[in-house]
Amino acid sequence: MARKQNLALRAHGARRRRLRTGNRALRASVLLALCLCGGRLRADDAHVDATTTLQAYDVASPATSVVWTRRRLTQTLALRYVKPLEEAQHAAPPASVQAEVSLRLNQEFGQTCMVGDRLCFAVIDPARRASYTPIASNGLLDLPLAYVEARDLAYGSAVRLGRQYRYDAVGFTRIDGLSARTAPSPLLMFEAGFGTLVRRDSVAGSDAFVPDGPPQLALDAQERARAPYIQPDVATWVADASMHVGDERSLRASATYRTLLQSGGVIERRIGASAVSQPMEALRMSVHGVFDAIDPALVDADVTTRVRLRPWDGEIALERHVPRFDASSLWAYFDVAPTWLATLAAGRQITSGWDARLAVRGRRTELRAGADHDLGVEASSSLHDERDQLGVSGFGWAGGTGPLWGASAFGSHRMTSVVSLEGELSLMRIDDPLRSAMQGTSLYESLGAHFALTAESDCRVVLTHAHSGPIGERLSLLAFLHLGAWR
Repeated sequence: MARKQNLALRAHGARRRRLRTGNRALRASVLLALCLCGGRLRADDAHVDATTTLQAYDVASPATSVVWTRRRLTQTLALRYVKPLEEAQHAAPPASVQAEVSLRLNQEFGQTCMVGDRLCFAVIDPARRASYTPIASNGLLDLPLAYVEARDLAYGSAVRLGRQYRYDAVGFTRIDGLSARTAPSPLLMFEAGFGTLVRRDSVAGSDAFVPDGPPQLALDAQERARAPYIQPDVATWVADASMHVGDERSLRASATYRTLLQSGGVIERRIGASAVSQPMEALRMSVHGVFDAIDPALVDADVTTRVRLRPWDGEIALERHVPRFDASSLWAYFDVAPTWLATLAAGRQITSGWDARLAVRGRRTELRAGADHDLGVEASSSLHDERDQLGVSGFGWAGGTGPLWGASAFGSHRMTSVVSLEGELSLMRIDDPLRSAMQGTSLYESLGAHFALTAESDCRVVLTHAHSGPIGERLSLLAFLHLGAWR
């Protein structure tokens, strides 16, 4: 017991040291960005974006009598500042220092209550044993981005420090750390990144692009006893390296290696590769794949060929997806269902304002008891001019996972240069043999208005209504305001 307590204390101390180190690194990048932004704004470029979103809706399930009422206000403030380090020469962009900071506030005003009853639950109060949920939160303030970057240096090099997104052939991730890239020629580029994975317990962090599996949170002993499914928060280190070779007009190929490590060992190791070729405007071919190097398997892949011979265009695609989980968690041993999806699609521009499209899809789902096969058909058509747009679409699936079909119609009308109105009506039928409670027909309608305030700012309001047998009536409201300014 003493040894376990000692290990726990050492782990807690190590975590606090990591948080302090992360605090210092993130604070340094933010302060440097603010200092740069406080300089000669008149000589440089600055861009400010402010977005306010209000969502109001209810979440319910036919399997429970609890309604989750959501009244969520999201406010995002982003600042981007660019300071040239030299005069522009010819067509090449000048070397510069750039800083970007994005601050986001999510505030929830809703409740979790019983249907037709005054009984509500305090899901964020640890003292309420029956209803407390550690992963729930009524308010969250986080920094999606906070970095400083020197770019367009010699040989097309760039260095970025701080909180940043990483996107490569493996996919998305977000780290607190350092990344660099260099392009010694237009046909060759190298890039790499290293840092800690941003999680909810990171400094001003939130869960995004984290491995699938149970959540990780720093909880005290009492909270952990009530939520044994939550794993302790452990620093996850991310390292990746990529190489890009060639030109899209003939062949451009990319390869990426990414690994995620924790104190217990490697939890994810992926190898990604992609290639794109567009030898002519009418033909584009691409291939992409992600390989799991821990439990060897091709977990994501797609091969696509697109042809455009006006007024026709066509597409042939084959996709594969295999669910994967954090290798250090129990979830990694759950059964997975690999899925193959094949698509054959064709479209035609009938007139300058009228087009139509038809697609046939086949899906194979590999289950333990055998494989399910499904066939789907999708069709759509749209009419549009300078002021109006009208579109209709429909789809239908049949096969081992049960029939599914639906249809929708969408229309918009620009009343003035500032105000546009839009509406949508859709119908969907589900017959799922594995989820009988979800079977039925759903009807959905929406009405919205869009206001183009300025070239940089706009506002949108959308009211929706949905009805289905299992759920009943549902209303939701979305209000969106975006304000932008640059100089």
